[in-house]
Amino acid sequence: MNSFRILGSLWALVVLIGFISGCSQPKQDSGTASVTRTDSAEGGGAAEEQKAGSALGSMSPSGNSNESAAVQQEPDGSQIATALSEEERRRSVVRPSVSERPEARELNINELREKLSAATNPDAVVKVTDSIGRLRGQGRSALPDLLKLTADGDPRVRWHAARSVGLIGEDAVATIPTLLTLLQDADPVVATQAAAAIGHIREDDDLKSLSDADKELYADAVTQLVGTLVHNDARVRRACLRSLRTLDPSPEQLMPVVDTVFASQDPAVILPILQSIADMGSEAVPFLVERLKLPQGRFWASVAITEIGPGAAGATQALIEALPESELDEQLHEVFALAAIGEGAQSAGEALMKLYGDGDSSLQGPILYAIGKLKYREAEPVLTQTVAEGSPLSATAAWALAKIHPDDPALVDDAVKRMRAQCQSENVFEQAAAVSALSDLSAYMEATQRQSLGVFLGDLLEDAPEPVQETVAAAIVRLGSEGVPALVSLLKGTETQFLALGITSAIGESAAEVVPDIVGLLDSKDDEIVHEAILALAAIGSASAPASDRVLTILNESVQNQNELGTRLHYAAAYCLGRIGSPAAMKALPRLKELSVSSDGMQATVAIWAVLQITPDDQEQFENAVPLLTEALASEEQTIRLEAIIALGDLGPRAKDAVPAMELISEDDPVRTIRLAAQQALEKIQAD
Repeated sequence: MNSFRILGSLWALVVLIGFISGCSQPKQDSGTASVTRTDSAEGGGAAEEQKAGSALGSMSPSGNSNESAAVQQEPDGSQIATALSEEERRRSVVRPSVSERPEARELNINELREKLSAATNPDAVVKVTDSIGRLRGQGRSALPDLLKLTADGDPRVRWHAARSVGLIGEDAVATIPTLLTLLQDADPVVATQAAAAIGHIREDDDLKSLSDADKELYADAVTQLVGTLVHNDARVRRACLRSLRTLDPSPEQLMPVVDTVFASQDPAVILPILQSIADMGSEAVPFLVERLKLPQGRFWASVAITEIGPGAAGATQALIEALPESELDEQLHEVFALAAIGEGAQSAGEALMKLYGDGDSSLQGPILYAIGKLKYREAEPVLTQTVAEGSPLSATAAWALAKIHPDDPALVDDAVKRMRAQCQSENVFEQAAAVSALSDLSAYMEATQRQSLGVFLGDLLEDAPEPVQETVAAAIVRLGSEGVPALVSLLKGTETQFLALGITSAIGESAAEVVPDIVGLLDSKDDEIVHEAILALAAIGSASAPASDRVLTILNESVQNQNELGTRLHYAAAYCLGRIGSPAAMKALPRLKELSVSSDGMQATVAIWAVLQITPDDQEQFENAVPLLTEALASEEQTIRLEAIIALGDLGPRAKDAVPAMELISEDDPVRTIRLAAQQALEKIQAD
């Protein structure tokens, strides 16, 4: 996929401009693809607007993962695209041999070096390499062995070696030139771990004064890490940014190198970098503040801050200072950046109102939108007057007043009425913006009003053009259980069934009411509908118990079918049975245990996961569970990775062999929710 989250952000801004200025001029079609949000609301521009789930399917084990699981919908409608090939993901995970057993005691470094020298296959080499890394500084005598392994022909061996070099810490500072060479490795996971290792070494090197030689090594590392920010793999970019943060170069040292990279002004080069910067959240703010001080950096820095959202509150003062000095297009994005920060940027209210009066008239709509997001009460007189005038900006002003006074039913009702009317516009952007505004206001409605809004949105979904459908689907998901009544009719319509099932998957357990309607779709002649129905039932969980017999039948039938769709169906069916759990899925245990030793690695992984969900106290399954669940961390399916992480965390210290792969996930998974889950699981595994 070549679309980036920042491009999605620009699309979202265009939609918002349509909302706040009336969209009197036709716009070009954006060509936005169907996307799904599986990330958390943390970070992301306008984080309170959790538009989870448009055309949906990537939340669960879907076969078409390059088009679904690799793209996630951010709360402001933007996209993250970090498509990874299956080969890359499989290479990025340790696969310890099932035959290998945990050591009775931890070996010392000399014993480990001997064992490493005697290792005859990559799995054994990786296992010993990781053990050396766990010794931290005590493994320093093995550095020559590890450096030799960084040139191994197997990329798994190379990245584990680089990782262990970094874990040894300050004693490995002399290896930095080798690690910098690995930044250009053909395998992105190797480059990722090399970049991370440099940061680990500097982090461990707590000397307040460095030798001239070490200063030179770290200075060279800064230059090459910044240069590698143009890498085409997001994991490498993020690792470089993290290590740059640890190296903490001065602005005088960092900015000239950054300016060289940004000098091309080529979006194809800059957008991926900004995507990775924005993904760092609040930790990227100091870097972006420096960019705001330079005219050539304001536009891109503002776009990145918009992506970060409330976590970028520390950039508020820099944005205020940049506003009067910026060009018109820069001012527009600075206004939207302040809007994305929201209430944390209230100190910018005065500057925004000054720009409203003195600036270009095209900025007035965006400024009113930002005032609503900031909840800047001092602007109320202007907002009230604008509403009374009935100008093209009156709907935006009414919305802003409702945001400032969400406990005033009259103001909320007036804004809702105006936005419902705008939903009937023939302009796609006006429609999408109005739906987004209604979704935002739904948080202030009573339950019955939210249900009414859900039905209204469901009716709108049936005939809406595709970009609007995505926004409507996200709005229904945000309604949660109050959006479920709308699903009943949508599940009956052949044109809306697929979208409705995706919405159901995103809502999850709260959608239990529609289980009978979904069970009926399991007999559909359309296998894609059957697949999505199984995933929706899985998302609902134990309340899908009435479907367990039929899902088991589908599992048995699809296992015999060796084509791609059959494979997707039996993965999904096994996953669904695990989600349904005990007691309803107990009858599936014999079949799942049989599949857990399948030669199909993913089939075995999903099956063993399901067995552990149905019978979590089945000790005999633990022996095979760790390597299989570790392998599942390489899945392109977001849900499989997430469930494997949770299961490994529940195993605690018994899952220590999965730590390297889990650390990789915790740092570099494209989905923030999965990274956080991996961090939590690691705490359980590494607990004393």
